[in-house]
Amino acid sequence: MHLFLVGAGHVGLVTAAGFAKLGHRVTVADIDEARIAALTEGRPPVYEPGLDAALSAYARQGRLRFTTDLRPPDDAAISIVCVSTPTGPDGPLSTANVEAAVRGLLGTVGPEHTIVVRSTLPVDGPHRLLALVDGPPRPRLVTNPEFMREGSALADFENPSRVVTGWLEPSDREAAEAVAELYAPLHAPTMIADAGSVALIKLASNVFLAAKVAFANELARICDAVGADVDTVAAGIGMDGRIGRAFLSAGPGYGGSCLPEQAVALALQTHERGVPTPLIDAVSRSNETHQRAIVRRLQGLLGGGLEGRRIALLGLAFKAETDDVRESPALALAAYLREAGAEVTGYDPRAAEKARRADPALGVRETIAEALDGADAVLVTTEWREFATLDWSSLAACLRGDLVYDLRNIVVGQQVREAGLRHESLGRH
Repeated sequence: MHLFLVGAGHVGLVTAAGFAKLGHRVTVADIDEARIAALTEGRPPVYEPGLDAALSAYARQGRLRFTTDLRPPDDAAISIVCVSTPTGPDGPLSTANVEAAVRGLLGTVGPEHTIVVRSTLPVDGPHRLLALVDGPPRPRLVTNPEFMREGSALADFENPSRVVTGWLEPSDREAAEAVAELYAPLHAPTMIADAGSVALIKLASNVFLAAKVAFANELARICDAVGADVDTVAAGIGMDGRIGRAFLSAGPGYGGSCLPEQAVALALQTHERGVPTPLIDAVSRSNETHQRAIVRRLQGLLGGGLEGRRIALLGLAFKAETDDVRESPALALAAYLREAGAEVTGYDPRAAEKARRADPALGVRETIAEALDGADAVLVTTEWREFATLDWSSLAACLRGDLVYDLRNIVVGQQVREAGLRHESLGRH
């Protein structure tokens, strides 16, 4: 089948590669001419393990092509919208980009066509899409949110936890079933429901995961106070099948384009409807509370204020195996550290350029040694595997101070101590 996909971002490109692997032909369109030119040359705009090789391979095989033409090819019966839903004038999860893409498709396709919205929608998103339609006859409208994690998105597409499609009106149900059938070779659990419920499934799933991360981070602070070990505590809690171990790892906070934005969005949208949600409200505020607590503990570990101190951050992406710095805990910590009077430098193997653009005040360095030069303390803020094998004996000479504060439990503490440095870890003793 020939699929037309609008939006050459992270979700769009992974989705395109996934469907190409399933044997479909995919045309990817985007209004960004520079992005399409780079993709045509084999240079994707985002880092995702395996993505560049996959896109190049399927392009050579004739299963994948890129264009700035937003009109679907004549033989494409399905268009998939994968554009961003960023924070806009109407708050988080702005549907302006989605509505523009859908409006454009409505003007070029007939009633036999199916428009699939894979972009994350707010709870009233389906109603906004229906408001774009004058009336029958019209193309079928279906929602199909993704449940992929940055850093393992290709594997998540190929082995999805579930496939969920939604109809905007009962007359679209058959189309929603047909869209779900595209994923049949993956043998995933499948749900077909009304688009309003599907939108809330997507949002609530991510907010629940954010709540688990926030809970683990609070446990870490409790462990620091009472002398317990957060990994042991999380493992014991995770043995309960009703809870599970996933997303119970303490760290500097959750980040990326999904969890923080959607926690805020769901809280705002429920307030607009007069629905009290104190638990969800707390999730959306948890990162700042946690990150400011980390800064306070760093002050204690350094024996005073941070005025005039230099702090080095190892890792600037919000997680390993991605170059995404959106809502990155590292960049949030950098801002809070500067607020306390510190000078902040940083290093990341993939996200350096994006971090420079996101935070021009951050001293992004090209090497770890340069980032650590003259630092009073090192904070390990992203769990890049290379940080587990650092030669702290040689790096110690770069530092002015002696503190390595590991927020990701990736550094080998014994090696740090053998280098004559202090090793501290969040919630671990």
